[in-house]
Amino acid sequence: MTTTLELLGYAPDDRVLIIHADDVGFSHGSNVAAFEGMARGSLTCGSALVAAPWFAETAAMARETPAADVGVHLALNCEYAGYRWRSVSGRPSLHAPDGGVWRDVPSVLEHVPADDAAAELRAQVEHALAMGVDVTHVDTHMGAVMHPNYLPAYVDIAIEHRLPIFFIRPSERRLAALGDAADVYAEQTRRLEDAGWPLLDNVIVRTLSEIDPDDKERAFRAFFDELRPGLTHFLCHPAIGSHELEAMTPVDHRHRAREGEIFTRPALREYCERQDIKLTGYREIRAKLRGA
Repeated sequence: MTTTLELLGYAPDDRVLIIHADDVGFSHGSNVAAFEGMARGSLTCGSALVAAPWFAETAAMARETPAADVGVHLALNCEYAGYRWRSVSGRPSLHAPDGGVWRDVPSVLEHVPADDAAAELRAQVEHALAMGVDVTHVDTHMGAVMHPNYLPAYVDIAIEHRLPIFFIRPSERRLAALGDAADVYAEQTRRLEDAGWPLLDNVIVRTLSEIDPDDKERAFRAFFDELRPGLTHFLCHPAIGSHELEAMTPVDHRHRAREGEIFTRPALREYCERQDIKLTGYREIRAKLRGA
């Protein structure tokens, strides 16, 4: 089996890190933080919620800064009580009684058949492309698309558009932990590997409300110190703090605002470089995938 590092042209013991902003397009503040973080801060890339209200601004900013590394944050749910969005495809099963998409992943799984989910995922990517976004990758909002019902369509879209995908190469232990979902995950892993897709070796996802805002920068440096060889995807949720952000997400607005402060500065990027951590984004990975 060819490793991801080999596919991307790195040495076997290199530590390669993606610093990724989730939820771009969630708000004006998330757009500002993401594009500022990519241009002058510590972010290497991000992905946008295409159905969210501020995506039109995201697309305009992406068109104005063609070097920006922006993917599609494929979403089948919107978890907020007072801040809602509808689907792109408009299929009825995707919507809760209040008219927005379902608030949590269990509700999505209960109500949304696989073909409707596939249509929505495809519509989000196609809408981003139609809006002039040079889509660099696809990933998942709250992991909904990783469910066995929806995972094949997620992989289909990546292969059809020749896009890198947020997808972890599973160990035997991880597959065993997946239970009934293991067969589907293993099958989709084989599809991607057979097609020469670079897969993630590691992910760092518990970075939002799990860490006190005042401790975030120290904790992130500690995560980076402990990186293992391979390709690691680190995700964060930077935004510019505001009253609107607080109203939209009362639970984690302080976390998002603190991450906005951290990732719009270059300090963490410079720290990684001093630790001989190779930084990359999905634009570079896409170029190598398509070149191969």
